[in-house]
Amino acid sequence: MSQNNAYFHFTLGPVQGFVSQARRTRDFWAGSFLLSWLAGVAMEAVKIQGGKIIFPIPDDAFLSAIRGENTNHLPKQGGIPNRFMADIDQCASFSGQAVTDAVNEAWLAVCDVVWERDKAGLVQDNNKISQSIWYRQVTNFWDMNWVITQTNDTSALDKRKNLRTHVPSEESGYKCMMMEGYQELSGADGKNSGNKRKSYWNKLILLNHTDIDLRDGEQLCAIAYVKRRFVREFKKVRQSIEVQGQHIIVYGWSLPHNIPSTAYMAATPWLLNLFRQDQQTLAYFSEFNQALEEMARIDETFAIHSERKNHIKSLQGLTSKAASLSLDDISLDGNVYYPSYWDNIRNLVGDKNNYDGRVDAQRKQIIKTLTNLYKAMEHDPSPYYAILLMDGDSLGKQMGFTERQPIISQALNEFTQRAQVVVREHDGFLVYAGGDDVLALFSLNNAMRAAAALQDCYKQCFAQASSKEVPVYSTLSGAINYCHINASLTHVLTDSHDLLDNVAKDGTGRNALAVRVWKPSGLAVQWSQPWDKVLDANYIQNILQAFDVDSQQLDTDNLSVIEALSLAMQKLKQQESSLSVFSSSFFYKTRDLMAMLEEMMQQNNLQVRQAEQLLLAEFLQSGQFGRLDDAMRDKLIQMFGVLIEQSRNYQSFIDDSGKARVDKSSGQCISGDAGILLRILGQKGLGKGDKV
Repeated sequence: MSQNNAYFHFTLGPVQGFVSQARRTRDFWAGSFLLSWLAGVAMEAVKIQGGKIIFPIPDDAFLSAIRGENTNHLPKQGGIPNRFMADIDQCASFSGQAVTDAVNEAWLAVCDVVWERDKAGLVQDNNKISQSIWYRQVTNFWDMNWVITQTNDTSALDKRKNLRTHVPSEESGYKCMMMEGYQELSGADGKNSGNKRKSYWNKLILLNHTDIDLRDGEQLCAIAYVKRRFVREFKKVRQSIEVQGQHIIVYGWSLPHNIPSTAYMAATPWLLNLFRQDQQTLAYFSEFNQALEEMARIDETFAIHSERKNHIKSLQGLTSKAASLSLDDISLDGNVYYPSYWDNIRNLVGDKNNYDGRVDAQRKQIIKTLTNLYKAMEHDPSPYYAILLMDGDSLGKQMGFTERQPIISQALNEFTQRAQVVVREHDGFLVYAGGDDVLALFSLNNAMRAAAALQDCYKQCFAQASSKEVPVYSTLSGAINYCHINASLTHVLTDSHDLLDNVAKDGTGRNALAVRVWKPSGLAVQWSQPWDKVLDANYIQNILQAFDVDSQQLDTDNLSVIEALSLAMQKLKQQESSLSVFSSSFFYKTRDLMAMLEEMMQQNNLQVRQAEQLLLAEFLQSGQFGRLDDAMRDKLIQMFGVLIEQSRNYQSFIDDSGKARVDKSSGQCISGDAGILLRILGQKGLGKGDKV
């Protein structure tokens, strides 16, 4: 079709349904990677028809790999957004349906290589039911929407999505353990179905040699099975696809089989600390490793997968002053450093019901060596890791200005590249970085600084891409979920989107950071502030100076006020070991008091400054202030004042130019969550009820 000013808008989903439903970090990563790869195929189907991708500018290395051209630096993480806009003004003829057909054909090519590898286990004894379930699910999963417009207004695509014409497949029987609502592949039902399903999956593991890909007892649908197994065969994908009489060939490539576990991310700071220990402590660690070797001797089926290829930057190339410790010694799955792993016999034997007790004594020995190691190091590994989700603010409004679009595309393309470096520099694992979206995993220690560094990098990319004639401003909001390693991964992934959209953006007004802490008992704290308050340089500098914290050893550019307060608390504990003014009970008591005061403030019976004075009076009545000199009392009062400031409900607003400011009329209510967050971060997630 011949047309003027024609634009093609495309989106591929379901995003959260495909990515967030995960039982392991590997599922999380796999969903994100496959979504990016398929979106890249859609872009190639547009380009072969003469279209030009104009927003966002795609990662050329990723597209080159899809075409089979890039063999030197093959992407390992997702980097192509699931939504894009293309200029098709110069296309002699263009078919949006051909784009969706190309995506479906590429997806089926991935499914086919998995099927061919594993069909012996998938179709046992010529089981037609499993084959029927497989093809029903893989051929009717993706929800793609597209529109062609005469303007570059992206709202038309949103209207098209609201029509909801995609009809998912009808699913019956017993359901998948990963993908909600989808039938698991055995199809067993009726009498004795539980034993039939168990037999099917046990035999599948045996026939397909699934190694660590499938755990004992896992029962998956076709979509989840592909996510779990596609990395084994992705390099075999080579699919020729016809698009409007022309052909594109899409390729897969070799991908890592191992992805760092949540427990490994949580334990990383503790593992780094091992290299700073004395000979006696390293001797305890050696005893622990020897106990693991003995376990393998007693039980030949016992195996722990290695994290050697997953080492984060600070661990890679690290050597100990003591010859007794090498990087290989800390290359095991992070779960082994937590007693709860050894308490669950299913982690050690395949069939719990027929377990003969042969490793009980060795399990106890391993836990004993861990206990000795914990005591020598003075603390356990933190059982908390962090999920960081970030997204640009109000870009849709900015895209309404035609002259800003090239600048936005250039800035986002640069940010995509630089975000990978920022995540790595902060010892994180990048799941996805594309356009204005970032998804990554960190330890409890590094997540907040990484978020601060990313939002600063984002603003720099826009500043560098802008011109004096056309300045473009944009901000990046973030959500951090600090998660206990025993928390449901699917739940916290889904919750991260709620935290970002409804708290950081809608609740705090964008240009903000929102944080939640999930303990085994449930949600422990929620806190949110505009970035200007999170990173208030004056407060940070005053706190560090007051408590003589060595700022030369810190990256203060990315240090938050909450983290500065945490460092001050640690310094205070070293100087006044018996001081109890910042005990856990004090923070929880203060939160209860703040809740009461907040109700009074909402009813206009109390002003925020009056509430602050009441809280200060309560603070001065707690602890052991009588034994402190005036200088220390003043420091503590200053510190408490900063904490109260971090407890106020400040909000941002973004003007039409994209600039963000703190709303001066906000901050009139107080919440005690900042104190609880401070306490949890200060304790490294090792408070009462946290240990595993």
